[in-house]
Amino acid sequence: MRLNKPFIFTALMVCVVLTVAMAGCIGTTTPEEQPVEIDVYAAASLTGVMTELGNKFMEENKNIKVNFNFAGSQTLKTQILEGADADLYISANNAQFTPVVDAGLIGEKKILLKNKLAIAVPKANSKNITDLAGMAEKNVVLVIGNKDVPFGQYTRDIINKYQNDSHDGYVDAFMANVKSEVDAVDKVKPLLVLDEADASLVYKSDISKADKDDITLIELPDNYNVIADYPYGIINTTKNPEAVKAFESYMTGPVGTALLKDYGFDPVAA
Repeated sequence: MRLNKPFIFTALMVCVVLTVAMAGCIGTTTPEEQPVEIDVYAAASLTGVMTELGNKFMEENKNIKVNFNFAGSQTLKTQILEGADADLYISANNAQFTPVVDAGLIGEKKILLKNKLAIAVPKANSKNITDLAGMAEKNVVLVIGNKDVPFGQYTRDIINKYQNDSHDGYVDAFMANVKSEVDAVDKVKPLLVLDEADASLVYKSDISKADKDDITLIELPDNYNVIADYPYGIINTTKNPEAVKAFESYMTGPVGTALLKDYGFDPVAA
């Protein structure tokens, strides 16, 4: 049977349309199902809780991969201001967060949690340190945060408050005992565990459940302590705003709030 040309052309066109349609059905996914990655820049003191939170989030959201960059807030601030490809920034204080807002990179500032400092000593506590006064005694070896990181700034605020409360000469005596200044709390803990330092001032949340086998926390009176806000915000240039907002909702929702409490933080959402 001879087929005329119009019939052949029509048949070919039908085949082409069907082939394209089938390829579309088989080889693509909807935008909602396409896997995306988000980069969360978070203060080093959040390493434990955010790692666990991120893993839980990704178990429930298979199409979103969360990459974390943990470092001192001053380092994160600098990286973001220099163009780092961040989607969400969580700082350990306002001083390292405000410049990012002022640069127009974050539109809305929110507060994730609050944190306090405490004295951390080795389990043996051979110098019998029980309060701030004990940290300024002779032959005590201290490790503290440097003045450029939040917990280092707060350490200086605390010892100045203590001196101003009728403890003349305290700051000089305290600083004379400082043998090392570091840029992250993770560098404090090994020195305490190995008995290379007798005490430090750290965030309460920095000493995890596992750390408490080797390190003891001593509470500070509120009148000397510093209650630190942890501000956060979504970077305006994020390419995956819906994924970032999904992580934010999880972080500030019931699961995130419970985890933050478990790690010793005071979540604002609570």
